[in-house]
Amino acid sequence: MFRLRVYTPAGLVFDEDIDFLRGEDYTGTFGILSRHIDFITILKPAVVIVKKGGEEIYIAVKGGIFSFQDNQARISTPAAIEGKSLDSLHKLVQEKFKKETEKDRMLGETLKNMERDFLKRLIELEKGG
Repeated sequence: MFRLRVYTPAGLVFDEDIDFLRGEDYTGTFGILSRHIDFITILKPAVVIVKKGGEEIYIAVKGGIFSFQDNQARISTPAAIEGKSLDSLHKLVQEKFKKETEKDRMLGETLKNMERDFLKRLIELEKGG
């Protein structure tokens, strides 16, 4: 067994002892067992498969950095979602991305409105000055 910790900017989202990890970087997939040699790589946005006591756990990661040292694995990623099945994880990822897309749209509209107001005021100042 070895320890896996998954970190996002919001904090620690997974912290358990596991038996096996399968991840994906830009060269393909890789597997990690206990006592693997030191290893570091850049992850692709993908699903990390974790095995623990015969059970599979799925963690969707939005890219990031994977490191393995001293029998401890660490993933640092912008976003991670854990699921007990691929179907449930797929639904969770779709919901999260839908919410993020809506947030991004609203933020974009807010920025456009701020920019428009700023330009209007700048024009008014130039006319008045």
